[in-house]
Amino acid sequence: MKKIILTTSVIVFTLNTLLAQKVIKAIRIETPPEIDGFVNEEVWNQAFAVDEFYQREPNEGEAVTEKTIFYTCYDENNIYFAVKCWDDPDKITAKEMARDVSLGNDDRIQIILDTYLDRRNGYWFQVGPRGSIGDAIVSENGAAFNKQWDGLWEGKAKILDYGWEAELAIPFKTLGFDKNNTQWGIKFIRNIVNKLETDYWPEANLNTHKFQVSDAGILDGLENITQGIGLDISPYIVTGLDTKKGEKSDPKLTGGVDLFYQITPSLKSSLTINTDFAETEVDDRQINLTRFSLHFPEKRDFFLDGANYFQFGIEGDRESPVAQKIIPFFSRRMGLDENGSPIPINVGAKLTGQVDNWNIGLMHINDDRETGTNNFSVARVTRNLGKQSSVGVIGTYGNSMGGETNLLTGADLKLSTSTFQGNKNVSFFLFGLKSNTKDVEDADATWGAQFVYPNDLIKTRLGYHEIGKNFIAGMGFIPRTNIRETYGELEIGPRPNKWGIMQIQFGGEFSYITNLETNDPETREFKIKPLGLRFLSGEELSYSLINQYEMLTEDFNIFEDFVIPQGNYEWWYHIFELETKGARNIWGEASYGFGDFYTGYRKDIVLEANWKVAVPFFVGGAITRNDVDLPDGNFTANIYQVNANILFSPDITLYNYLQYDNASKSIGWQSRFQWILKPGNEIILAWNSNFLKPAEKFFMDESAIRLKLKYNIRF
Repeated sequence: MKKIILTTSVIVFTLNTLLAQKVIKAIRIETPPEIDGFVNEEVWNQAFAVDEFYQREPNEGEAVTEKTIFYTCYDENNIYFAVKCWDDPDKITAKEMARDVSLGNDDRIQIILDTYLDRRNGYWFQVGPRGSIGDAIVSENGAAFNKQWDGLWEGKAKILDYGWEAELAIPFKTLGFDKNNTQWGIKFIRNIVNKLETDYWPEANLNTHKFQVSDAGILDGLENITQGIGLDISPYIVTGLDTKKGEKSDPKLTGGVDLFYQITPSLKSSLTINTDFAETEVDDRQINLTRFSLHFPEKRDFFLDGANYFQFGIEGDRESPVAQKIIPFFSRRMGLDENGSPIPINVGAKLTGQVDNWNIGLMHINDDRETGTNNFSVARVTRNLGKQSSVGVIGTYGNSMGGETNLLTGADLKLSTSTFQGNKNVSFFLFGLKSNTKDVEDADATWGAQFVYPNDLIKTRLGYHEIGKNFIAGMGFIPRTNIRETYGELEIGPRPNKWGIMQIQFGGEFSYITNLETNDPETREFKIKPLGLRFLSGEELSYSLINQYEMLTEDFNIFEDFVIPQGNYEWWYHIFELETKGARNIWGEASYGFGDFYTGYRKDIVLEANWKVAVPFFVGGAITRNDVDLPDGNFTANIYQVNANILFSPDITLYNYLQYDNASKSIGWQSRFQWILKPGNEIILAWNSNFLKPAEKFFMDESAIRLKLKYNIRF
């Protein structure tokens, strides 16, 4: 009887596992396919095919409306995918060709690979109908998404008379994985933009993150795969010319090398010597009308690769309103000055990856700054707990904000599940940090906690943190100290799927900040969102009402010579937002805000318009205008931005980006030509210039042109 019960239990468990987690058989092939975007080779008849896709939006759980087949196979060195997407060619939305651009407004296919089968991290790849490819690192079970990561792989696509096709070849050398595990997690996604449709295999529900890893299927049977020696050598040469008005031109000629070595398939080391970032995009300009520093994202490849291993506390929660307020390690502190201008990096070393249930991130940077310390080190280690929880520590040593030595240490805990009440996400974060700075004592700690329930019908968040007056994160980003903050939000999002409405969103959020020493209120914000609409046509519309309180303990120089006197202020502010369907050839966004502002009145307008003139040509522009009326006078803060891009092919692109703001009264212009000969081998020509207008007309104050040749050797 016991044997029968035991056998029955095993069968039931096995059936439940198979039903809960669909399985793809890994088919090994002898002859690799040619990656040209045409799925017409015999090898794809051998591959494992998946065609059971289900909608996540707009009609959750219903079958895909257009036939879709994903094929999977592998050999010793690569994993291969092919996709057939049936559709009316006239309705395919395909405006992009370049690598790593946003395909949010294009049809696309996406693949997520959980190579460690840890149900929390993964690699993400996408291809559009005209061959635009992109990749990213997914972490925090889909809550964190590092799209700036660039891997070496191939992807091609073609539009045909029945729809479109795509092929991908991803080298195992590009991926980290556990060589002892023959199973990976895998997820397939298709987006049909014309229908606002997203289709998944395995089936995904609306409570999951878009790129959730824990509900992926299983790719079973990966055996005898290799990364080779695991060594990549990437030398480069850079030449160019710097000019500045009134000074002699300065020719440049330099070179460097990046080395990458897979110590194990899951542990990667990197070394960069005389690092160059000529191809890095310029920052989007911002005019700061607040009292605190603004956050600018990291865009440099060396720091983006493996960035997820250094995230701490709530930093990985992209939707948290305080995720960018407590960052103990902020890589922009290295190799950049306070204005965002480059500081040469002499050498950098990094170790990232996984060992069993341990996640490791180590980095050391030596840059060429003239004042203060120029050596920076960080160590981050976490331990996986259960299916999706973790505990970890962090330490940084270095101080980019002064000459004093600075040591920071911290610990954090994350308790998380994606199966609460069956299929809902819920997480709890707890963290603490302490800084040790020479000649600074007491009030040098930070701690906080956050609860989040980020699901489709009900989204709620509640958090609290304290930041000591003398807390200094020498390599981090902490814009405000000596505070305690309580914050929260609640949003309800029913989906009527009638009257042309996909989803109705309403709710509110709050933030209450007091002085940590005196407990006096410093900032209070209540935001009420009585109505937000997502239409089946693709448009989105919302209205919000904000009540703001600010206590100024000293006069605040808000813009140029305009000063807000110290005192207590409270006001109401309204904001309307509209976003049009991005699948159209002309699309855009607009917002209009108005209301009282300190001692005066404020109106804000943000307009963004984009025009896909034809497939190779794109023109876009944005205007940000802040009109402020104060008793002492009026001022306007303006930012104008223009993009004009030519996409000769997915591998040959020319980007032009022009920006002007009336705070600096300068125009910045960047042009970047990039020719990807093959993944890792590139020719880049970049021109950066700055134009000033001290009187009636603009003149070019300074410029820099760089020609960079990159070559990659893989062993």
